[in-house]
Amino acid sequence: MPEGRQVQQMFSAIAGKYDVLNHVLSGGADFWWWWRMARRSGAAPGKRFLDVAAGTGDSSLALARRGAEVISTDFTHAMLRLGPAKFARKGFAGLIWASSDADAQQLPFRDASFDGITICYGIRNVEARPRAYAEFLRVLRPGGQLTILEFSTPVFPGLKAFYDWYSLRVLPRVGAWISGDASAYTYLPESIRTFPDQAALAKELETAGFREVQWTNLTGGIVALHTGTR
Repeated sequence: MPEGRQVQQMFSAIAGKYDVLNHVLSGGADFWWWWRMARRSGAAPGKRFLDVAAGTGDSSLALARRGAEVISTDFTHAMLRLGPAKFARKGFAGLIWASSDADAQQLPFRDASFDGITICYGIRNVEARPRAYAEFLRVLRPGGQLTILEFSTPVFPGLKAFYDWYSLRVLPRVGAWISGDASAYTYLPESIRTFPDQAALAKELETAGFREVQWTNLTGGIVALHTGTR
């Protein structure tokens, strides 16, 4: 895995094209994945959420649409700074606050500050996941829930073969063509292949101290939702 500064540089380079690429490369499924994440998270009016690795803010918007107050953070400021204009256009500027350059491994928040934490497509990029899990537990209130949306391991043999072909052959070329930067979309499939599968990630969360750990496969396991309670 690249070091933290390399990850920052990689995502800074594609920030302006990131949303378009998400929609194109997922065939629009990313909208449904955001909706499922927000519903599973328990976001609701009166609840305070921390959205880690929020990127340009689509995950934060999904939470705000359910009435939660959201603080968006990201390790890459070039991504995060695009969020406020998007929030204003969608009418959610009053529910979402952005905090720049927050590292998941060292969160700048007090203990027991949040009812829920979400991290979408970001846990793969954390250098020391156990440190991030410890921080998530620290800033969650008792009974609060962590929700992880992440690329995972397809569970159907035919789908896995197709996905391997798509991610290795198609995704890097389309990503490079639209973004003008081939490195990020070469890194993406490589990072997915070295990331723990559904059961292994659940075991990591249990080992870190989360209770009631569960997961749900979306789109045949191309992505998965994991949840755990403090």
